[in-house]
Amino acid sequence: MTSHIAVVASLALAIFLSPETLVLGLIIASDKKAPRLAAFAFGIGGIVGIAFATGIGLWLAHASADTADAAAAGAAATDAAAAASHGSWSGFLVRAAIAATLLVIGLYRAANAFRHKPIPDMSKEDHKPSRLRTWLTRHFPRLMHQFDPGVDLPTWRRAMRGGLAGFAVCGLHPKVFPLAIAAGHQIWQVTDRSERGLCVLVFAVISVIPAVVPAIIEIFSPGASGRTKDAFERIMKVHGRWITATLLLAAAAFVAHNAWGELPR
Repeated sequence: MTSHIAVVASLALAIFLSPETLVLGLIIASDKKAPRLAAFAFGIGGIVGIAFATGIGLWLAHASADTADAAAAGAAATDAAAAASHGSWSGFLVRAAIAATLLVIGLYRAANAFRHKPIPDMSKEDHKPSRLRTWLTRHFPRLMHQFDPGVDLPTWRRAMRGGLAGFAVCGLHPKVFPLAIAAGHQIWQVTDRSERGLCVLVFAVISVIPAVVPAIIEIFSPGASGRTKDAFERIMKVHGRWITATLLLAAAAFVAHNAWGELPR
């Protein structure tokens, strides 16, 4: 397994172990009127969200015009070697920004693990919404009101709510969005097409698991989403955040090393 696949797999595992995605999906799947439909809508929305954020990472890598992009476009081997020796500011800045983001998220996860901070659960009455949700509620009250689990909605709107929630938590969530962007950027660095395809497959399979698990549960064990959520929270509170923090810090170190190699001299 090459270093590129290892980094992409680490980022995918970090998304896989992000408790917010699965917890929200299990809450959506606990819908009293249409649990299976809501769970499938959440899964589809999550897959689209992951693809959206990963696509941004691929675009950033392409726009930065780094040496891997030039090699993939068919540049001469001597020109690619010369570009690698001198580096480019665009490639360095993009890699440095991604490394810094991974470092911050990794340290944040480690701090939460050390403090045993509870995993946010929007279904509980004492749940304190995030600053982003508070801002959205203040500016878009009618839209955000539909995401209240206790609101009575027709079936099609419940499905729409599940899909939007899946897209938001997998494609826009500040703890998942940067990881998918970093994965997309890293995938673009792979010049071998077969290896790049393997990276895409590894990342796609691992990262979308939390989004589709609620639908799988509703197929084989209808009504078990609530029990699964409680068990998952207990496991993640003890072990998951440390594992996620370790993966993110290792990925940050690898990307930072690549950024240093891209620094123009």
